[in-house]
Amino acid sequence: MDSSLVSTAAGLLGAIIGGLTSFMTSWVTQNVQARNQRLATESARRQDLYGAFMEELATLYAAALRAEAMNYGDLVKVFALNGRITLMASAPVIDAAERAMKFVIDLYLGPPRSPQEMRKMMDQSSADAIGDFARACRAEMQAMGLV
Repeated sequence: MDSSLVSTAAGLLGAIIGGLTSFMTSWVTQNVQARNQRLATESARRQDLYGAFMEELATLYAAALRAEAMNYGDLVKVFALNGRITLMASAPVIDAAERAMKFVIDLYLGPPRSPQEMRKMMDQSSADAIGDFARACRAEMQAMGLV
């Protein structure tokens, strides 16, 4: 075999391997960047939705403790946010959202609370419906690698 043919083949093979390596490196890098961008977007979207739901629940919770008349407009917002959560969340998050909504509505239906009763409720884990929801959201996001 001619030595010039061997050196040409070796050079050509080296160029092909170098080109493929460069292509694969670029492809992997772009896929990792795209995945990280998707995760960041999904994390922000969930944080916004879950945060809005908790804010609305907290507003209703405070109003229920003061025994104000139920503001149906705010209740509609909570139901709408809960519907959005149902579209994208895991079963534990959906269940926690439903329990939190029922808890707040039950507060409205109950008697007015004195400041002492409100303080006593702060020590009851069963009265931390919003916290339970937040913990379920965090567990979901950790399982998905979003936090």
